[in-house]
Formats: sequence, C-alpha cells, structure tokens
Amino acid sequence: MSTHSLADGLVFPMHRGPFQNNGASPWYATVTVGTPPQPLKLAIDTGTHITWVSSTLCPPDQCQHFAGNRFDYLASRTFAFRDSTQHPFSFGPWGTMQVEYGADVVTMPNGAALEMELFLAAHYAGKQFRQLDWDGGIGLPSSAPDLESHPSLLFQALLENGQINPDQPYVSFDWDPLTRRGSCRMGAVEASKIQGPHVFLPWSPYLAQPGMEYIWSTELNSYSVNGETLATDISFALDSGSSRFKGDDRLMRQTLERITHGGDSQVVLGFADGEITLGPDQYNVLIEEGPEHGQTRPQFEPIGLPDLVLVGSLVMEHCYTVYEYRVVAGRSHGHSLEPVGIWLFNRPDGPRIISRSSSRRFTPGLPAKRPIPPDSAGSVAGTWKNDYGSMMTLSVSGNRVSGLYQSSTGATGTYEVSGFQLGTDPAHNLGRPVALAIGWQTIDKTPAVPSRNWSSGLCGQISVIGTEEVLTLSHLLVASSDFPGVFNQGNYIDKLVYRRSPPLPNATATVVVPRRSTTKNPLSGNWKAADGTRLKLTVDAAGPDLPGRVHGYLSSAQGQTEVCGFTDISASASDLTLQSVSINAVQASSVMSLCGALNLKDDVLNLLILTSAPTPPTQTYVQTQIAPIAFKRKPR
Repeated sequence: MSTHSLADGLVFPMHRGPFQNNGASPWYATVTVGTPPQPLKLAIDTGTHITWVSSTLCPPDQCQHFAGNRFDYLASRTFAFRDSTQHPFSFGPWGTMQVEYGADVVTMPNGAALEMELFLAAHYAGKQFRQLDWDGGIGLPSSAPDLESHPSLLFQALLENGQINPDQPYVSFDWDPLTRRGSCRMGAVEASKIQGPHVFLPWSPYLAQPGMEYIWSTELNSYSVNGETLATDISFALDSGSSRFKGDDRLMRQTLERITHGGDSQVVLGFADGEITLGPDQYNVLIEEGPEHGQTRPQFEPIGLPDLVLVGSLVMEHCYTVYEYRVVAGRSHGHSLEPVGIWLFNRPDGPRIISRSSSRRFTPGLPAKRPIPPDSAGSVAGTWKNDYGSMMTLSVSGNRVSGLYQSSTGATGTYEVSGFQLGTDPAHNLGRPVALAIGWQTIDKTPAVPSRNWSSGLCGQISVIGTEEVLTLSHLLVASSDFPGVFNQGNYIDKLVYRRSPPLPNATATVVVPRRSTTKNPLSGNWKAADGTRLKLTVDAAGPDLPGRVHGYLSSAQGQTEVCGFTDISASASDLTLQSVSINAVQASSVMSLCGALNLKDDVLNLLILTSAPTPPTQTYVQTQIAPIAFKRKPR
C-alpha cells in the first residue's frame, strides 16, 4: 500500500464523460470495489446521502445506463449482505431505484482499503438513468439522515481511519472542462486556488421538500434574469452530482421564457454577501450523447422543488469549489461532521462568473467556531443539533422548557417537546441539569409510522467545555409496540450529544395546536409506589392523532413538585397492551425523567427514573442515575 501526506489530503482523479441532457453531472472518478477489485465509475455526489452502485442484482435487461458497468457481488469474496430485502431509494423528483444493502472493500487512490457500506441497485429505469455517465455514486451530504438508519459515508470513514486530518475538514472540486480532467481532494485545499474573487455560501437547511434536508443549500436573496428579479428569499443548492439548473417549476419556466426572447440574457444569483452571474456561454450547453446529440440546449428544468434553485457542474466547471465541514466529537467514534458552507473561487483560466466577492475570507485549518447566542448562554433555549442530525428548537419560561423536535433517525415530522431545566446557570465547574420528554405523535401532517405510539425521555445537563456549550443527554426510548423490520417492543437507551446550531428558517419553539381539553384516559388518576412516592396525573388532548399531554404532581420524601410530559392516547384504539408514558419533574438540586408504560391489562404503571444532578464536565459519565419504580392505582 502506498502512503500519502495528510497535509495533501486524498486526491481522486476525475474525468468528464459526455454531457447528456439528463440533469446529472458528467464528472466521475474510477474507484475499485470488492476483492478482486472491480473498477466502477462513481460520481462524488454532494446531492445524496448514500454510497450506491449498479449491480448484478439487476436483471440483464434492466438498470441500463451509459457507463455500462455493474458490480458483481458474487465475484467478490469480501462482499457481505447486511439486508437483502429490497427497499426503494428516492433521488427526489429525479428518480427512484430499488436497493439492497451490503458491505465490501473500497480501495482509495492511495491504495488504502476501507470497508464501506453500500447500496446495491437492483432495479431502475428511465431515460435519465440510460444517459448516466456513472455506475454509481459516493454521497457527501451536508447532514446524514440514513436510509433504514444505515450509514454509508466515505468522508466520515476516512476521518475515522486516519486517512484525513480532522483539522482540514474540506472536500474540494477542481474541474477543467477543456481538458476533461479534474480532481476531488478530501482533507485539504490547494492554497494557490483560493485567491481572488470568491463567494462564501453559509449552510442553511432546505426544508420545503421533506426528505431532501441533506443537500448543500444556502439562502438566496434574489434570482434575476436580464435585470428582472423573478424570486427573492428562496434557497440555493450546489450539487456536484447534478449538471443543469433545476428546481422551482414557475421559476425555471420563467427563466426559459426570458432567455429564449432575451438574446444575451444574464442570470444573476444574489446572495447576502456575494453574487454569481452566468451568461449564454455558460447555460447553453452542447449535448454530446443521447437523443439530442449535437444540439445546444439551455440548461434549466422545472422539477417540482419548491422555492429552490439547484445547479451543479454548470457552475462548478468554472470555479474551484470547497465544501467545508465542522468536526465535532462523535457519539461512539472519534469524529462527527456538520456543514459550515461552500466556498467558490473563480478559475484563473475561466470566465469570471463571481461578479461580486464575499467579504469573508477563507483561512484553511482554522476551526469553524459556533458562537453561543448571548441571549441564551447557559440556558437550553435555542436550536440544538445532535450527532445523528436531529434538531430541536426550545424556549424557556422560568424553569419550564417547551419546543419542537425534528428527527433524522427513522421518524420524520415535527414533534412536541416538554420538560424542565434546573435554575442554576452552568459554569466551567458544574453543568445545568435538563430533563425533556418527546411524544412521537406528529403535530404536522406527516404520515403516521409505527413509532407514533412511543415516547422518549431525555435527561442530562448542559456543560461548558472550553468556549462551547454541550448538551449531553441520556435518551430512554419507550417502544410500546413493534416497528416491523426495524426493532421490537422494549426500552432502548442511547447517549445523545447536542451542540448549538444556527436556527432553522422560520424556526420557532412555539407549539401551535388546536384547543385542548381534559380527556378520559387510563393514565389519569392517583398512583402510589411501594416507597410511598405518589403521582397525581391528568391527560388532555386536542384530537386522537395528536399527542396526549400529561400534567400533575409528584409527591415524595423530598416534597411535592410539578410534572409534565406526554402519553400515547391511542394505545387502546391501536390494540396495544402498553401505553407509553414520559414525564419530567424538577427538584431543588436535580431533574428527573420518568419513562415507561402503563400496562393496560394489569393496571400497573412501570417506570424508569432518570435523575440528573450537576457534575463537572469531566464527570458527565456519572451525571445521570437510573432506577426502576412501579406504581399501582390508588383507590379514591
């Protein structure tokens, strides 16, 4: 195996296939997969969150594509299936394929062999695939919501295997359309190419199309054609796996109308700090293969992505492009990644498409810091993101916490959060305890999934580590029913680490639901444990498809305190034996999360109590205690 300098990063030579009018980038790298190695043409794709290959799972008359190669998993002695059940995987409006899931060795350009998790295409069809210049793709997402919770992220694997310097969390693309040669460099940038006019595009998640939160997007202040502003305050995405402009239907159609009649029309992308201008020489492209071979076509396509302008090689061929991540502590491994933004620099030998330069300067190797909002320092109020990519936006009134949660680990939609934080501000020596509950019934119109009957309790603390606030929580997931194909009924414990995140667009912690009223529910009433601890609970709800909120009091030897949280009000209607419960309380020097289920047959409330008290940041491993408790109904 050859060696390489971490200072140089890992360089993937790239080639430009024939430009085809299918919306996909013509750029790919030749990478070998399996043992013995099988060469495949793979896109390095910032517009997807998996690594996939065309495979011999496809019948011979299917999965037709221009590149023509397939990974023969039977010919590789190192291949192993993880899940041979076929699942659909969607590339959004561009297309869908059927995949199975496995793992094999992928050989890097420096000779290093990494075991990678792969999705094997078992079926796809359509002209967009037939004109595809690659055999698969390596995903480089901005965040990592996983298909069936399986990760397949090369950049992450390179970090964990010491192939990339964590102080250089960059992926850069340098494509030369004239020579049809280029490169993708992971873990470094070329100093000579980050000079002169540039644009920095700070990451901002695209949320208008559910399921596409992983694309590298930013806020676009204005989109203009020939001096006419066609849209303001929308999203822009730069996708290395795409070629032409695509996105909002109205906007793309208006653009085509105006450039058809406007002669030398210019398309101007106006950002808060910078501007890109494209003329006909950039957006009119010769089709080199496929049904329109030999024709020059404007590259704008309505594709049903609301309030979004997405483009790829059409811009990237004229720029040196750097995707910047922030490296943070991982959950079970050494590193985790989150997006910072995209840097674009004019190529010295190309058109000057950056027409207004950003004021922000790029300094390689300088860690990107996440500032603590001054009005929320020391409090759980604000927006937080964990290592899985899930986000919650919280507000605090007194010591009461409320807010909204968006998950990326199987459950999609928006969920209520309720809980408490201890009244003492965190310091460098002690943290601030926090207890939260989540009811897994969505409050938006997201389709219901089997986890809608479940609830979660989270208990831990905010600690100040260096100059950064870190929210470390023990998560107890109460699965009161089976989720077929995922996991079975039971209690599941995980450690979640959150860090402050830029607010989501239009983010609010305010929960807007219809008027609630007390509802008849088996959980309501008075409960007593063997040690004398008592609960007095009531349940209210706004409807059968919304979470049941729990209110009441907990009385123990330490006195009486308020409790709040959630329960599954549809357990009986769902023919379940268990009704999940997650409630929280705050005491003088600690917070508690009580999670479990009411056995509807035995009328016994079985809970686990998570209790967190302030600890130094170096001792967060003992910040939360756990103990069982069982309550029986107390007669009136």
